[in-house]
Amino acid sequence: MPGEKVATEEEFVAGSNTFVEEGVIYSSVIGNAVKENGAVSVSAAGREIKIIDKNMLVLGTVTDDVKSVIFVKIGDINIDRKDYLALKDGKIIMDRPRPGRFGGSREGGRGDNRFHSERPVKPCAVGDTILARVLYNDKDSYTLSLNGNETGVIYAKCDECGSDMLSENNSLVCSECGHREQRKISSLYNKPEDIKKLFV
Repeated sequence: MPGEKVATEEEFVAGSNTFVEEGVIYSSVIGNAVKENGAVSVSAAGREIKIIDKNMLVLGTVTDDVKSVIFVKIGDINIDRKDYLALKDGKIIMDRPRPGRFGGSREGGRGDNRFHSERPVKPCAVGDTILARVLYNDKDSYTLSLNGNETGVIYAKCDECGSDMLSENNSLVCSECGHREQRKISSLYNKPEDIKKLFV
């Protein structure tokens, strides 16, 4: 199974359909472990199932916001008839924010949208659906980045009345009460068909 231990680096060299974390070799697909010639690999059985990894785009929902860390529940995705599983959650680590602009990930801290507000604005809020890129595949979680035009919030509801938010002039505006909020908005905000094309 994806994420299941198959050997250690002391015993074997990691082969196809495996990955290594802290000297332990894990399967990245569903299949049978094959150990030969000093290497261990996994032969995929039936539909190919892999694990979400570095540099991949992922979809997720913001679940919590604690000081400089935003926590994200990542969903499984399908790309080119391959299933990619998210075996752990994600996090966005904020640099020290500066007034008038978004704090960013450790990748550089520069958001794509800039504002002239008096207080710093975080790129997303609890409940938002986001499109992010995996910056690091850490042991316990994925470190995510929102740098790039396509990454950011793709769907949000109003904090005041719970209605759908619309993208307008680099901010989100409630379709019912007019409440306005600032976010790191994806260029694909509320465009589900265009988002689907990223995962074909």
